Amino acid sequence: MIFSILFYCVVVLFVLTLAVCWCTNLFGLPGNWMMLVACICWFWFVDPESRWHIDWQLLALFVVLAGIGELIEFGASVMGTQRAGGSRRAAIWSVVGSVVGGIMGGLFGLPIAIPLVGMIIGSVLFASLGAMVGAMLGENSQGSEFNKSVKVGGAAFAGRFVGTVGKIALGSAILVISIFALFF
Repeated sequence: MIFSILFYCVVVLFVLTLAVCWCTNLFGLPGNWMMLVACICWFWFVDPESRWHIDWQLLALFVVLAGIGELIEFGASVMGTQRAGGSRRAAIWSVVGSVVGGIMGGLFGLPIAIPLVGMIIGSVLFASLGAMVGAMLGENSQGSEFNKSVKVGGAAFAGRFVGTVGKIALGSAILVISIFALFF
């Protein structure tokens, strides 16, 4: 009896860990990879004969989903910057700006409406704004005109927004599939 209660507590803790890892995606951090590491630990410590076991095929799927999520997140911002005629420096600065912006947005977004919703909106919006500012600064440091910097920054904003939403969607898939695999 006590062992089963303790095990259910561990299951709840594992699900909460996955949820926290998913939330780190909002800040531009590798939340999908952290969920993968948590699932690998679960795979390693839970008996393969248990109905609570996550199998290696799901782990392989999670590796693919996490990799695609990272490619989408950073690739969309960089490609948007470069397609608008931005320099390599602008692309790099857009990535740095988006990470800083995501962290700042999570902090400033907390008081908005419902705390979790405000954090999500703040992180995604500020990460996109950070990508825009970073790309503009990177382009200006190359000696480009202001209008070109604004064009490159706008493309970085759009790319980062699309990339973040894509990464969050793939992270949501990892989260839902993991939880579903535990209970069904």
